[in-house]
Amino acid sequence: MGFSFASSNVGSSDLSWVRFRVGDTSSGSYRLDDEEINALVSEQGNKYIAAAICAEAIGAGFAQRVDKTVGKLQISMSQASERYFKLADRLRAEAGMRAEPYAGGISQSDKDSEEADTDRVSPNFTIAQFDAPGSGLSFLDPDEER
Repeated sequence: MGFSFASSNVGSSDLSWVRFRVGDTSSGSYRLDDEEINALVSEQGNKYIAAAICAEAIGAGFAQRVDKTVGKLQISMSQASERYFKLADRLRAEAGMRAEPYAGGISQSDKDSEEADTDRVSPNFTIAQFDAPGSGLSFLDPDEER
């Protein structure tokens, strides 16, 4: 179990990036161990989602504590918990904005590799599935003479 954070390395280290994003950067009062963060980054494969889970874990820690008032002094742990849960929501939203869409079947090699995959589920629709056998009619080719 341990702690490491390099502010100069935030962009090149997922561990430092996650610590920076959740504000767990002080060696004297850190809330998550390096191993916990590294395990989440590895498991999730996405540093934004890992950071969101870390924020939720920190928020859950604050949620276990109660708000206290002694005279004029008031300590509100519920506000800290709420802030971490909101941070988790924001990090999950950021993860969604950074998702890269994939459109399959655009290149010939992509089509060929999909068709060669023996574990692929057969498509429900195929080219010429509505052709009338023996009629010479193809409903998918608008240039074909009828």
